Amino acid sequence: MPKTFHNLKIRVICNATENEDLLVETMKELCGEGDIEITEGEGHYGNRIFVLEAELRSLKEHDRLFKTLGSDAVLSVINELEARMDDDGTLYLRFDKQAAVQGEWKLVRHGDVFAISGKVETHPVNRTEAMLKAKTYLRSFTE
Repeated sequence: MPKTFHNLKIRVICNATENEDLLVETMKELCGEGDIEITEGEGHYGNRIFVLEAELRSLKEHDRLFKTLGSDAVLSVINELEARMDDDGTLYLRFDKQAAVQGEWKLVRHGDVFAISGKVETHPVNRTEAMLKAKTYLRSFTE
C-alpha cells in the first residue's frame, strides 16, 4: 500500500508542573524509538516548558501511530474528518493529553493536547481526493 501522508508530526507541550518522563514515554508509544526532539523554552509567565516533537516519515511509522490510537479513536477521526482537514489536505488532530498518558486517546478541541498533523499525498492538491484517501486508509484500523 502506498503512503497516505507525506509525514505525520506529533507535538506536545510539557509544562513545569507535568511529568516530562511520562509524556516522553507516551510519545514513544506513538512513534516507537524514532527521534523525539525536546526543546526547552519559557512559558507566558516565565515558567519552564518543554516542547516534545517527532516526525514520522515512513508508512510503517504511520501504521504504528494509528494502531496505537486504537479503533475507537480512529473512528472518531473518520467521523470528524470533514472538520479536521483543511483545503490543502492537511489533517489536524488533538488528543487530550491527560487521557493520553493513561492510554486513552480522546479527540478534543481544547489546547492541552498531543497535536498530530499530516498532509495527505495528492497531486495536484485536492481536498476531496485527500479526504477519500485518508478515510480509506483510516478505515483499515477500525476492523
